Amino acid sequence: MRAWLLNSDNLKAGVGAEQGATDAVQLSVLRVVVLVSMLLAGLLSLHIAISGVLQQRWMAVITTSAVMLLVLKAARHTASDSRRGAAYLVGAIYTASFSILISTGWSPVLSSLGYVFAYAAPMVAGLLLNWRLALALMLLNTGGFALASSGLVWPQLPQEWVRLPAASFYIHAGVYAFFNVALPLAVYRLSAGMRAAQAELQRSLRLSEDVFQAVSAPTLVCSADDIILRVNARFMQLLACSDEASLVGRPLAHILHQGERQPRELMPAGWRTGTGRRWWLGESAEPRSVVLRSCRQTSAGQWVCSFEDVTRLLRVQSDLAESMRRERQASRADPVTGLINRLRCSRLLTHLYRRDAGQRCRGLLTIRINNLRQLNARFGVDGGDQALRSFVQSLLDLLPGGCVAARVRASVIAVVMHPVDQEAQAVALVQLLRESLPVQAWIDGQLAVLDLSFGLVCVGHGGGGVPATVDGAEWLRRSELALDLVTDPRWRAQFDGVGMFNAQTAAQVNRAMAIEAALPHALSHDELHLVYQPKFGREGELLGFEALARWRCDHLGEISPIDFIPAAESSGLIAQLSDWALDAACAQLARWHTQGGAALTMAVNLSAHDLERADLCERVQATVQRHGLAPAALQLEVTESALAQREDAALEQLRHLRAAGFALAVDDFGTGYSSLAKIVDLPLDVIKIDRSFLRDCPGDARRERVVRSIVMLAHGLKLEVIAEGVETPLQQGFLHALGVQGMQGYLLGRPEPAAHWDGLIASDTVPA
Repeated sequence: MRAWLLNSDNLKAGVGAEQGATDAVQLSVLRVVVLVSMLLAGLLSLHIAISGVLQQRWMAVITTSAVMLLVLKAARHTASDSRRGAAYLVGAIYTASFSILISTGWSPVLSSLGYVFAYAAPMVAGLLLNWRLALALMLLNTGGFALASSGLVWPQLPQEWVRLPAASFYIHAGVYAFFNVALPLAVYRLSAGMRAAQAELQRSLRLSEDVFQAVSAPTLVCSADDIILRVNARFMQLLACSDEASLVGRPLAHILHQGERQPRELMPAGWRTGTGRRWWLGESAEPRSVVLRSCRQTSAGQWVCSFEDVTRLLRVQSDLAESMRRERQASRADPVTGLINRLRCSRLLTHLYRRDAGQRCRGLLTIRINNLRQLNARFGVDGGDQALRSFVQSLLDLLPGGCVAARVRASVIAVVMHPVDQEAQAVALVQLLRESLPVQAWIDGQLAVLDLSFGLVCVGHGGGGVPATVDGAEWLRRSELALDLVTDPRWRAQFDGVGMFNAQTAAQVNRAMAIEAALPHALSHDELHLVYQPKFGREGELLGFEALARWRCDHLGEISPIDFIPAAESSGLIAQLSDWALDAACAQLARWHTQGGAALTMAVNLSAHDLERADLCERVQATVQRHGLAPAALQLEVTESALAQREDAALEQLRHLRAAGFALAVDDFGTGYSSLAKIVDLPLDVIKIDRSFLRDCPGDARRERVVRSIVMLAHGLKLEVIAEGVETPLQQGFLHALGVQGMQGYLLGRPEPAAHWDGLIASDTVPA
């Protein structure tokens, strides 16, 4: 009942809709009035009807029943159609008023109460229906007022039809019930309902405000003429503004602009339909850009505009564009030196060749800073870049006109030289640059050494026989091969500081590559074999042999150890080659021991790579044991250059081998630039004098003094001396006079297969 009277469900349903809340209050007021009217009018009507029937006042019964019927109709429609129910209530009021006026003419006081009922009808109509109807009823009541004020009386029903003894009580009771009970309750309910509706409206407004402020998108509300009415917190944050009042009332054009120097007074026409258009916030602390995402008009004609802050997106786009610009720049030029890069250099070379048509010789010089990585490690990348830029600037200052420099690798600078008539002219220019370029650079106040390598390839007429039909990429590849040649021990000696790639070196490189490719097959198919060169003592007795590897390939022909040993080292096959040579030499020595040469020794060469093998000593021991040889029967020879590569590791290996009983010899002594202090520390048994010192000896005083010094040094260290390259009797006599313990050379015996020396072993004499 309480919910029905208060209409609370409809009030809640109307939250957020002002008209819905008003309708709910009106319906609640109607129900209060109707309920009170039903109760009081029902009691009065019942009493009047009983009295009217008893006294046969039928018109009173009819009029009272009509009023009650209208009240009941009003009550019925309060649930389904509140406006119709209110109309029935107004009708009941006028019916009651009219009934009083036409039945109480005998009492002016009671008749005036009928007017009072009529005067209350506009108020009820205004509260429950609309004020247009209320105004019409006011005009209608004006006629009744004029009639009453003129003293005229309404036409009266016969008193015997309507007059009851308690008529005065009935009329006053009706007035009392309506004005003292129904209307006050209705007014109270009206005010309470409006307060509730106002509270709900306030909550709704607060919720709307919270939603408005919580929207993540910068949002503002403006009028139809683009005056700012509201801005949310996100929009104020973009403007770095804390006071919304400072923005409200201002033209929107003062805030949003499209890059104009002076703000507009009016927004451009059609701006609300330009979703996706970019705007600048002219009064933000830092330049910010927003995009209009939506613009919707409210029922009140205001515009709600939502924006998106795209400042960061634009910054990312700008950074991306800058990155792409730098990438395009990097695709054309080196960012450190500013020189053109490898791709552009290759294209330039291709263009120049096609333009020159190979009619003149054009050189491509490549310069490598070999220790650039070490400089980066020592001084940092910035320090390395500093040294590189300084070197490049020096190079550019020295280059003649017509030359173009490029950075083709991290540590390689290429120089496209101007055309010349002959390769020799290009070589002369390169030598001049080589002599003039700095070999030191200042890095952070420290002087650093630059280790430089030079490579040159010439293409075109007079270009050293190099095939002329090349593109830029192949030209660069050949120039870098020239760089590799000048740093490769196999080729370094034949160049005067500048690696040259021409027809001759191309053939050498191709042959070296073919040798390297064929070497695995040779090792697995026994294409290699050993030859043996004898060593003789002072009295001509046979001391032993040195095992030397030889290779005859079916498609490459005879291959010198000078060629295939470096190939084995570079391809990682040197360990396999050494194991094979050691095993074959020990096997042959064991056979000779059984043939009567029990005192013979066998010398086998070890490479620098062998000295780096952790299991070298164990492998050598296993080999001699497998063939039944004593360790002293095997002499292991190493060169000075091999000892110099990794001195500490080599010294440790030699000590292990010496402790195991193997004889150790330094081969080619005097050619490896070893210090005497290092020689003293080595656990050696033999020093072998290199053949180069015996050339023109005796006869060359300087060479004689060197040989004599070596022999004296060896004897002072209690070492045996063996001379290599003995080719004349004079050399033999000279060495014999110095007290050299052993000799080998072509005079005494060339390297030959094992079968060749079987007779010598049996006779143990120097061959004729």
